[in-house]
Amino acid sequence: MVTGKRVYLDSCVYNRPFDDQSQRRIFLETMAFITLLELVEKDEIETIDSDALVYENGMTFDPDRKARVESYLSFAKHFVRLSQGTILRAKELINLNFRAMDALHIAMSEEGEAEYFITCDDTIIKKGKRWKEKLKTKIVGVLEFMALEVD
Repeated sequence: MVTGKRVYLDSCVYNRPFDDQSQRRIFLETMAFITLLELVEKDEIETIDSDALVYENGMTFDPDRKARVESYLSFAKHFVRLSQGTILRAKELINLNFRAMDALHIAMSEEGEAEYFITCDDTIIKKGKRWKEKLKTKIVGVLEFMALEVD
């Protein structure tokens, strides 16, 4: 069982329960996210919130969805603020071909000393594996994290 792992969940993970659950992969990723939340509530995993996550959630039009994601973010034990250092790191990640917002999330996860950056985005996962030697956190899919770290 995982104990004390510090993870950064990408916005897409927090929003997975609101996606079309009739698709098998989305349903499985939603169940994995719910299991992660249970582990967070039991203090077996620590999550990191950030200015980037707060910003993205603030852009959500659906007030119920926004409030629910805000409640998930409130479980975080750590918070990373936007700084010149995270901006510079994000620019380095953009040079590795990460999209700007993804680069900012990854930079903030590194700043928060996350062991894992967990996402549902296949493009980020692919780039994360390609550039793993240049990253300070492991980028994995939510299902992969569950397979690697949860008994």
